[in-house]
Amino acid sequence: MSYVSHKCGGSEKTAFIFHGWTESCSNEWIAKLRERLTFYRGGCIICIDYSSWSKKPYLDLVQKFDIISQILYEEILELIRRGINPSNGYMFGFSYGGQLASKIGRMLIHYNNYKFKQMDMCDIAGPGFDFLSYATHSEAAENVACYYASLDKGTQFRNCHQNILLGHCGYTQPAILSQPYFSSHGLSVQIYINAFDYPFYASNKLPPWCVASNPVLNLPEGFKVGYNGDIGSHIQGDIFVPTSLNYPYNLSKRQLKAYEKHFNGT
Repeated sequence: MSYVSHKCGGSEKTAFIFHGWTESCSNEWIAKLRERLTFYRGGCIICIDYSSWSKKPYLDLVQKFDIISQILYEEILELIRRGINPSNGYMFGFSYGGQLASKIGRMLIHYNNYKFKQMDMCDIAGPGFDFLSYATHSEAAENVACYYASLDKGTQFRNCHQNILLGHCGYTQPAILSQPYFSSHGLSVQIYINAFDYPFYASNKLPPWCVASNPVLNLPEGFKVGYNGDIGSHIQGDIFVPTSLNYPYNLSKRQLKAYEKHFNGT
């Protein structure tokens, strides 16, 4: 663990961050997420750095997934035994880090009956996991919200409490056409961080080209996703959230209405 906000323990809020493949706790998006969590959430923030593994080829990470999960699980379990309270805890995982967060959360529940309150994950890694091993991510915490952004790198299994389909149904993001820095996969975590300060509105009208097995019906107008949004355990299923071409990648209420009017042909 390379970053700890301050001495952690007791009943204060605790947040764990899991980075993705090729990354470490020094990545820019992690610094941004730490800052937003500090401002809006407070408490203890811990980044789980497994960069000694994450810098290796992706196939190596997939093959060593159970070993890495076990080692990190034991580290977090030790922190809980020292006083960190999981019932007031939050986990965030991006890509391969999402798979790790989910696995560790499920292990803590299964073996120790420790359940984290909230887990948010962005574009959980699919290659090497989909169709080879099946995980029900909703079993990893009291409430699990997953943000889907890419067809090529993200999982195709949508089994969180809230499955948030960003952009074009969670398959691609319009913003890949306007900026050279992020793929649809990488945009998922940028959108999540932006949603702390900018409203990302859900649409009740699913575009005809979307596939959603369990769409949430009758969301209230102005329903927002993100850490500061309206998501709660009382709302479960697939939530469609259109995104835009330019930073901060959200649609205003007026833009959302125009978008819905366009694809409904009315």
